[in-house]
Amino acid sequence: MKKNPIDKIRVAHLMQVLHFGGKENGIVNLVNNTDNSIFENYIITFLKGGSLQKMVDPARCTIVATGRKWGNDSTLPFKVAQQLYRHEIHALHTHAWSTLIEGFAGAKIARTPVLIHGEHGTMKDDSRKHKIVQRFIWDRFDRILSVSRVLSDQLAQRIGYPGEKIHTLVNGVDLEKFSAHDGCGDFKKLVYLPEDTPVFGSVGRLVQVKNYPLLLRAAKKVFTQMPNARLLLVGAGPLYPETKAMIRELGISENTIFIRWRKNIPDYIRAMDVFILPSFSEGMSNTILEAMACSRTVIATDVGGNPELVSHDKTGLLVPSDNDEKMAAAILDLLQNTDKRRAFAAAGRRKVEENFTFTQMIRRYEKLYIELAEEKLNLSPRLKEKITRWREVQQPVHSLPEIEIAPEFI
Repeated sequence: MKKNPIDKIRVAHLMQVLHFGGKENGIVNLVNNTDNSIFENYIITFLKGGSLQKMVDPARCTIVATGRKWGNDSTLPFKVAQQLYRHEIHALHTHAWSTLIEGFAGAKIARTPVLIHGEHGTMKDDSRKHKIVQRFIWDRFDRILSVSRVLSDQLAQRIGYPGEKIHTLVNGVDLEKFSAHDGCGDFKKLVYLPEDTPVFGSVGRLVQVKNYPLLLRAAKKVFTQMPNARLLLVGAGPLYPETKAMIRELGISENTIFIRWRKNIPDYIRAMDVFILPSFSEGMSNTILEAMACSRTVIATDVGGNPELVSHDKTGLLVPSDNDEKMAAAILDLLQNTDKRRAFAAAGRRKVEENFTFTQMIRRYEKLYIELAEEKLNLSPRLKEKITRWREVQQPVHSLPEIEIAPEFI
């Protein structure tokens, strides 16, 4: 039932904690950049704090924490409902399994009008019970989103949810922040390397799904054929000690530069000749987009949404999941072929510019929130006028590119 007219659409994103991660970073970018004449943004977290909290613009988004008891906290839905009711939230956007049940229950208690759920790559399909719960709850949301078409198909197949009910909203990258730069000598100085040093590497959270052991095993094979090459690994996370130990065990410490998270990540990406994403699973990788925007050639495992970003043998290379032989061969191929590497990098940059810009991503989410608000809420004349002006200045968004899959993987 529509209530009193509203002057802004209040959207809340529900998260466990604002620690560094691709999903979390994307949400922060979203709340920092939606049109604040139309939207009022909130992030509701189960746990207080997090490394990304300071990145949220307080003028554009309010962060509130529910407080979570250690272990299984049965009061969480009521705590979520309390925040939804207190801030008069119009649309709740939950993210992945970790916030689905608490968000749904809390929204029903608070009678939040609009419910949106997003999946980002890691599915909860380990039991029949979990699949049934997800199908039941998803059917009671206004929109179910995924970040790639491949992920949408996988959700339909593995969860058993109708594919036509899953909407794909792809990620985007800030072209100003991750701009293209010719050459990389100045950036290699960041890690005290000469300009002509062949460098390959990765940036990301050190968790199991990212499969950095694959990259380390492949690196050892690369160094046997190219001793002057260097691996640059930038990351933080629970597997930092294990990753550091594996570097020592493989005997590649002298060829590896392993540093914790840095603020100027684009410069570290530019210090690499080839960017690697060795994940077991991906929705739509922000780091691939960022590397392509920096005009760096990408090698990625052929999983999840990666084929939507990396066109095999055109913008980069795809390799089978967890195959260090194929990964090492791909790295050597690109490090030894400068012209090929630069051609792939230029094509990758063009692909991002045409299909995966930050502006396009923001507009897609704004459009979704506006459409649902118009359907379920009572908008004031003033807000309707702002939305009309918003629509007048929008340009058509490019259709998504076709997915190109390497022939040997078909």
